[in-house]
Amino acid sequence: MSDLSYILNLLDDDVSSAIRLLDKDILSKITEIRIRKNNYLVLVVRSTSYFINEKGELSDSPFHSSVKCSAQSVDRLYLKLCDYSVYANTEHINSGFITLKNGARVGLSGTAVLSKNEIVSVKDIYSLNIRIPREVVGCSKTVLDFLYVNSFPSVIVAGMPSSGKTTLLRDMAYQLSSGFNDRYKKVAVIDERNEIAGKFGDGFMSVGFNTDVLSSFPKAEGIELATRTLSPDMIICDEVSKESEVTAVSQAFSSGVSFALSVHIGSVEDLYKKRIIRQLIKTGEFSYIILLKGTSYSAEIIDIEEVISEIRRTDSSDVSNFNGGIFDV
Repeated sequence: MSDLSYILNLLDDDVSSAIRLLDKDILSKITEIRIRKNNYLVLVVRSTSYFINEKGELSDSPFHSSVKCSAQSVDRLYLKLCDYSVYANTEHINSGFITLKNGARVGLSGTAVLSKNEIVSVKDIYSLNIRIPREVVGCSKTVLDFLYVNSFPSVIVAGMPSSGKTTLLRDMAYQLSSGFNDRYKKVAVIDERNEIAGKFGDGFMSVGFNTDVLSSFPKAEGIELATRTLSPDMIICDEVSKESEVTAVSQAFSSGVSFALSVHIGSVEDLYKKRIIRQLIKTGEFSYIILLKGTSYSAEIIDIEEVISEIRRTDSSDVSNFNGGIFDV
């Protein structure tokens, strides 16, 4: 079953039936299904939002015939996405999302309930944004051919939301552990949100047959465990954003592990300004940044020294502390 079919089977019949009427080429390009109470159903195809009527006809503005989602249908879908246990999903819900069994992430909007300035629950769920995961076998081939034929560098994959970071990392795991360049590397995937490997029953999405998946482990703990017990050649993880995770990455480097990990950016300037990227560069172990643009998995490969040079040029506060490629952050 494809990822989109899996998700359509969860939706109400009137919604799923309209979407199923779309041309196969359009179906393959849907990246998000956005559902709001008493509001129009919105499909994001690549990066453009569309409305749909019951005949499966798309328009770039809503009409009286465009499909709407009732409050009751959103409530039903929310419970179904939680596998009928909101309590079991509390931690993720409080962080604003649910992860489905196939690795799809569902963003939530609602009302936060606070206790001592901390979110303890989210109620009155208003909207659900279902992001469609993609298995695009071979999408990392250009990157691998350029970087991994004669070496095995550590890389940072950077891009805006929906630029394909997770899809690229998934394919890197698959290719590197399944005989790329006639080598079968040992790969460990730290899949905190179950998005890279997307667990199905007793199996996972295609991440290669020499890949170990640590599912639902917090990244810092998962990195430490993988380094200590699985002896990976490479660790792959998504959305590094905390200092504790950078610390775990730095410690793993001392054991000879390579990394491929991703970070969110809002613009190219974040490569030089974002604190988490500077902390990763400060380890002195990353060789390249793979910058993803748009939704076509096209990548610009940037030597890390170019980023360091730009930081030195634009930020005088770092120049005085710059020493041998490492700088204070």
